[in-house]
Formats: sequence, structure tokens, C-alpha cells
Amino acid sequence: MIIFIIIFIVLFLVEIFYIKYASLKGIEDHSNNRNSHLISTVRGGGIIFLPALFLFFFFFYEQVDKVLGYFIIATIIIAVVSFIDDCKTTKPIIRIIFQFISATIVLFTFDIFDNGFVKVISSVFFTYILILGYSNIYNFMDGINGMTFLNSLCSYITLYLINTFLIHFTNSNLLLIFIISTVVFGYFNFRKRPKCFAGDVGSITIGFTILFFTLKLFVATKNPLVFLILGIYALDGGWTIIERLYRKENIFKSHLRHLYELYANQIKIPHLAIAAAYFILQLGLNAIVYYSIKINFNNIISFIILSVFLSLVYYFIKTKTYKKIK
Repeated sequence: MIIFIIIFIVLFLVEIFYIKYASLKGIEDHSNNRNSHLISTVRGGGIIFLPALFLFFFFFYEQVDKVLGYFIIATIIIAVVSFIDDCKTTKPIIRIIFQFISATIVLFTFDIFDNGFVKVISSVFFTYILILGYSNIYNFMDGINGMTFLNSLCSYITLYLINTFLIHFTNSNLLLIFIISTVVFGYFNFRKRPKCFAGDVGSITIGFTILFFTLKLFVATKNPLVFLILGIYALDGGWTIIERLYRKENIFKSHLRHLYELYANQIKIPHLAIAAAYFILQLGLNAIVYYSIKINFNNIISFIILSVFLSLVYYFIKTKTYKKIK
């Protein structure tokens, strides 16, 4: 317990120092017509996930096996590149290359290369799409204060509870340190006037880690319902990407087409209220995941039906929202 208290204090102090440093260096998000920010706010508060990894290695190095070693290296790469982008905008292709490298490193933590050629190719393709897609969706969804904090807290706690009480699939101490990191970040972010936003270093890193743990859980359970842990973000972020591609828009440029952004900017619902609503919805999906693993319910048809149902509900709500705005 004392170790985790020390980690909390260290991360809290790191966050305070970073916020002051970023303010002096002008590492901030400014209000404009392509975001939902009302005032200039420090960007990159999610950088504390980097020292969190080093603290885990320092205190629990004897628990770092080959899988966690690869994972830590991949996460550090993706976090460093993302932080550079927070400080100075880089070309999308550069970010994607390093994300691809991190995804490749993570691939070696799974036993997919022991299967037949077709299975290997399909598994590799599926994993690349998931890792690159979800990590960037997590970044796109980091548009209002409280959103990244609540969704990340919900996901990490769910994964920790499953790992502790139902089936062991990863290191509990690492999950607990990520929970602590999220709480520290949330203290500065979950407020009407946030002290900082996660930035690319926070949102992409968090998305990358949550996707990794979810894949590990899927390998351990063979239960497709575990992907509901990615549900609400995948729903709003994924379908918005498809919408923008249909409109022939540049998906790498900032925009205000996500459902949560429509509510925040057009309908003027408070940011924290929207974040709380998304949190409650994700909590409901995570409860389904937990219970399905507990009773050993594993059904791909149920996952498909639920995914289609959620997509239809999302389409209906977004269509009604567009009409209301007009």
C-alpha cells in the first residue's frame, strides 16, 4: 500500500510541475472554431503516464516479463512521439509510422504467429486496425473536459476488477498504477475550468494501453463481448470517421462532428454533464462484459446483435440531433 501512496504523490507532483512548465512554454490548446475549448488550457497533462511506467518498472521490476517488457517499450515509443506532437505539430504520416512500430512490437506479445498462414495474416491485419484505429479514436474523443478521465477510469477499473476477481490476464499492479495516474489527471481535468487536457500523449497512450489489455482479456477468455469495453468511444469515434470519409473530409484535421461535440457546441450542454453521460453508458456496457465473463457466456451472435443495435440507436440519435440543430 505504501508503494502506491508514494506513486500517487510522485505523479501528483509531476503533474503540478508539468502544468507550470507547459504554461511557461505555451504548450496549450487555444479556443477556435475547430474545438470545444472555451479558454486556453495546458495540453499534454496525460504525460504522467510516462513516469507511471517508469515507476512501475522501478518498484515491480521483478514482475516485468517478456510480454510486459515489449508492452512498456511500445507504450513509451507511442507516448514520446505523441508528446512531441503536443509540443510541435508533426505530420500524420510520422505519427502513424511510430504507432505502426508500437503495434508491431505489441504483436509479438500474442501467440498469433503459431497459427496457419491465413489465420496469421487475418489476425495481424485485425490487430493493426484495432490498435491504430482505437488509439486515434481515443485522441479524437478527447475534446471536452472530463471525457477522457471518466472513460479511462471506467475502463481501467473494469479491467482491474476482472483481472482480480474473475480471470488473471495481466499484471494487477500495472493496472492499479494506471488507475492512480488517471485519478491524478482527473483531479486537474474534471472541473468546469480544467487545468489541463490529456493531449495526444495522454489520449493516444491511454487508448493504446486500454486496447492492449482488452486484447489480452480476449485472448484469455475468447469472449468477443469483451470488446464492449471499447464500445462508446468506438461507436461515436468510429461512425464519425465513416461520416467524414463519406463527406470527403480530411479525417486528420480537427472538427466538431462527434455527437458529444454537437451537444457541447450546438446544444450547449455542459461538458461535465456530457462526459458523465458517456461514462454511465460505458459503465453499463462494462457491466455486461463483467457479468458475461462471470457466468462464462460467450456468444459472437450476441455481440453482433448488440453492436448493430447500438449503431442504429446512435444513428437515430445523431440524425435527430442534426435536425434539432437545423
